[in-house]
Amino acid sequence: MIDWPERIVYLRRRDLLLRGTSLMSQRLTAAVSAALVVMTGSLPAHAAIDEITVTAQRREQSLQAVPLAVSAFDISQIETRQIDTVKDIGQNIPNLQTYTVTAGAQAIQVHSRGASVQNPGFNLSESPVGIYLDDVYFGRLASVNLDISDVERIEVLRGPQGTLYGRNTIAGAVKIITRTPGDESWANGSIGIGNYETTKIAGSFGGPIEAGALAGSISAIYDKRDEGWQNNPVTGGDPGEYENKAARAKLHWYGTKDFDAVLTAWVADVENDGYNGVPYAPFANAGPNADYDPAPADSAPLGGFYDNFDPEGANYGTSDQAGVNLALSFQFGGLTLKSITSYTNIDDQFGFDLAGGGSFAVPGATGLLISSDSDLDQFSQEFQLLGTVGEQFDWQLGLYYLDEDGSQTFAGDAGAVGNFAEQIESDTSSYAAFAEGTWRFTDAWSVTGGLRWTQDDKDYQGACLSTPSFLNLLGCVPASGATVDLDEDWDELTGKISLNYQIDDNQLTYLSFAQGYQSGGFRTLCFGNMTATCAATPFDPQTVDSIEAGWKADLFDDRLRLNAAVFYAMYDDIQQVVANGFGGFPIDNIGDVDVYGLELEVVWAPIDGLNVYANLGIQESDFGSVDQLSPPGGLGDSCVDDPTPPCATPTDELPSNPKWQGKLGFDYSIPLENSLAFFYGLDIFHSDDYYSEARNLIEIDSYTRLNGFIGFGADDQRWQVVLTGKNITDEEDNVSGIFANNFTNIRTPLPPAEYMLSFKVNY
Repeated sequence: MIDWPERIVYLRRRDLLLRGTSLMSQRLTAAVSAALVVMTGSLPAHAAIDEITVTAQRREQSLQAVPLAVSAFDISQIETRQIDTVKDIGQNIPNLQTYTVTAGAQAIQVHSRGASVQNPGFNLSESPVGIYLDDVYFGRLASVNLDISDVERIEVLRGPQGTLYGRNTIAGAVKIITRTPGDESWANGSIGIGNYETTKIAGSFGGPIEAGALAGSISAIYDKRDEGWQNNPVTGGDPGEYENKAARAKLHWYGTKDFDAVLTAWVADVENDGYNGVPYAPFANAGPNADYDPAPADSAPLGGFYDNFDPEGANYGTSDQAGVNLALSFQFGGLTLKSITSYTNIDDQFGFDLAGGGSFAVPGATGLLISSDSDLDQFSQEFQLLGTVGEQFDWQLGLYYLDEDGSQTFAGDAGAVGNFAEQIESDTSSYAAFAEGTWRFTDAWSVTGGLRWTQDDKDYQGACLSTPSFLNLLGCVPASGATVDLDEDWDELTGKISLNYQIDDNQLTYLSFAQGYQSGGFRTLCFGNMTATCAATPFDPQTVDSIEAGWKADLFDDRLRLNAAVFYAMYDDIQQVVANGFGGFPIDNIGDVDVYGLELEVVWAPIDGLNVYANLGIQESDFGSVDQLSPPGGLGDSCVDDPTPPCATPTDELPSNPKWQGKLGFDYSIPLENSLAFFYGLDIFHSDDYYSEARNLIEIDSYTRLNGFIGFGADDQRWQVVLTGKNITDEEDNVSGIFANNFTNIRTPLPPAEYMLSFKVNY
C-alpha cells in the first residue's frame, strides 16, 4: 500500500518540522513572553496547575500520563474560553478547524491534520474526527453543533485513534463528557442577555435520591436570537435568527461496590435561519478554464460584507433529536466489564440557495435552491473488558457494533435551468474487535500496542425523480426514474505501537506509530447525474500511517505545563469533495497526501489566580500522487489519461489546512473584601490563510479574532455577573467558500462582535 522509498524522500526533504514556523509567530511569542515577565515578575508565585483526569485510553489517567496528543478542558476552562457550542472547540485545539457551512446552523465541517469532511448535511457524510457524547459515537455532523451545557470535561485526541475508538477516527476524536450525579448535591442557573436580541437561559440540579446508592440530575438550556447579524436587501430581513432548546436527565446507581449504572436520556429541538452564503464577484477568467483559475485577490462581495440576497423562505434549518444511553460497569475477579448501549433518532431539515441569491454575479438572482428532509436512527453497542497483571501490564479487549438506518430526500430548483429531486435510503452496519495493552518493563520505560479489526457493510438505494428535457438540464441521466442500488463492504486491520519514557515524575516522552481507517461510501448530491459514474460508483476507503513524537512536562513546581507533539501522517486515497460540472459536490478519492506538522500547548500559572494559556499548530501538506478527477460534466474517467483542462486536478494544498494557527490568552481573578472577587480574561486567535476546497480556487484570507470577559461576584462562585465578548474588535472575516460553474461564488462569514451580560448562581 505504501511506497516507502517515495515517503522517505519526503521525510528527508522536510529538514525537521519546526522550519514551518513563521518569523511573525516567533516575534509574537517573544513579545508576549516579555510582557508576561514584566507583568508578573514582582509578584509572589505560589499557584499550581490543576490536574485533569481523562479517559482518553478508556481508563482514568492523569492528562500528563497519557502518551498521546490530547487536549482537555474542565468546566472552568470551558467557561473562560467561551466554548459555548461544539464548533467553538476548534479554535482551542492545535490543527483543528470546526465551523458551520451550508446545511443548517446545526451542521459543522471538521478538519484535522489534513483530513476533512465538507458536506456535513447528508446522511452519507462521515467525519474523519469522531464526535463522542458520553462515550457514544455521534455519527451525523448535520446536527452535532449543539449547545454545551452541564459538561464536566472535553477531551480532544489528535491523530488516528484506530485501536480504542476506530469508528471514523482517522484524524482524531472529540469527547464531550457530561456531569454524572453522585452523593454531592448541586443546583446552578444562568440567564444572559446579548446583542442581536439574544437570550440564553441554562440550569441544572442533581444529587442523591437515596444516599450512597442512587442519584439523579436534570439539565436544560434555552438559547434564542431574534435578530440576525446578516442582511438581506431583497427581503429587508436580517438572517441569523435561531431558537435552540435541549434537556438531559440522568440516573446513576452506585449502591454496590462491584456494579455501577448510568442511564441518560436527552432531547434537542433546534430551529434557525439556516445557511446564508454571501455572493462574491465572478472569477477573472470567464473562459473554458474558469473552473480552474483562482479568483482575483480583490474579489469583493456583491453587496455588503454580510449581505445575502436569497428570497424569503429559501434558507432554514431544523433538527429534532432524542437519544437514550445506558452505561454499565461490573467488577469481578480483578476485572472490569463495561457495556455502553445507545439509541439516537435525528429528524433534520434544511434549505439554502447555493448561489446566495447572486447567481452569475447578479444580486437577487437565485441560483439553485436546495432543500433536504432526512431521518436517521442509530443504535450502537460496545463491550470493554479491562484488567491488569501485577503492576506491569494493563490490557483491554473490546467489541463494537453500530447500525444506522437513514432516509433523505433533497431537491434543487434552478429556475429556467431546471430542477432535480433525489431520494436515498442508506443502511450501515459496522463491526469491530480490538485489543490494547501497556507493558511497563522498567520504572521508566513502557510500550503500548494494539490492534483493531473493522468491517463496514453499507447499502444504498438512490432514485433520481426529475425528468430530463430541453427545459430541464438537471434532469436524470439517462431517463426519468433512474435508480442505483449498491451494496458494498470494506474491512481493515489497523494497529498501533508506542514507546514511552517517563523521564521523571513530571516529564513523559513517547514515539508512536499508529494507523487509521475510514470506510468508503456512496456519492450523493450529483445533481441529475444519478446513473452516470457519479452516483453509481462508490468511493474507496482512506487510510493513514502516522508517526508521532511527543513530550509532556509539568515544570517549576507544577506552575508551567508544556505539551508538544510532532507528526508525519501519510494518507492513501484521501477523500475530498470536488464539484462537478452540474454544480454537484460528490466525494472522490483524490490521491496520496503527506501531512506533517507541530503542535504545542502551554499552560502557565505564575501567581495565584492568574492562568496564561497558548496553543500553536503548524502543518504542511504534500501530494505524493494525484488522481485526476472527472471533467466538469462528471461523465467518466477521461481525465485519467489527459490531465489538461477541463479536467479538475487538486493542487498543492488540502482544504482548510492553514500553515499555522494559534491562540494566546489569560484569565485572572483578584480577591476583594467581603468575600468578593473581580475577574477578567482576554484571548486572541489567529489563523493563516488557506484554501476552502480541494481545487484551490478560493483562498480564505488570514484572520484574527479577539475575545474577552470581565465580571465580579462571590469568591466561591456562588453568584457572578459576567460580560463576555467574541470578536470584540468587530473584524470582518470569512471562514469558507464555494465556487462551481460560475453560477455560484459564495463565502461563509464569521459573526461580527457578539456580547452577552449574564447572571449566574451556583449552589
